Amino acid sequence: METVKKTEKACQMFEEAAIKHAKATETGNYTQANKSYKIIAKTARFLRETNSIEQLSKLLNNESVGARMWAATYLLPISEHDAMQTLQKIANDNGIHSLTAKMTIDEWEKGNLE
Repeated sequence: METVKKTEKACQMFEEAAIKHAKATETGNYTQANKSYKIIAKTARFLRETNSIEQLSKLLNNESVGARMWAATYLLPISEHDAMQTLQKIANDNGIHSLTAKMTIDEWEKGNLE
């Protein structure tokens, strides 16, 4: 039961950090973006280590582009089709996040992401 609670908390922290990261990116607040990224990476590492990374799939339909994009990025190795669909939708939009999504897709297809 403890792992379930920790997993739920990690997912919540991941989502909040991804949303903050996107907003910080949009406003050019690199300090907040860096803080948020550290939380994203830490929670994703925990979810991987506990074999719970698939829990991020519920974020693929989140209203925040940040939550969708970061979840899709970390889901590429286990749910490539759904993750790529999400990234492609973001890539087809305008703005800074579309460029990030395009770069993520490109790097994944080149085999540079794990």
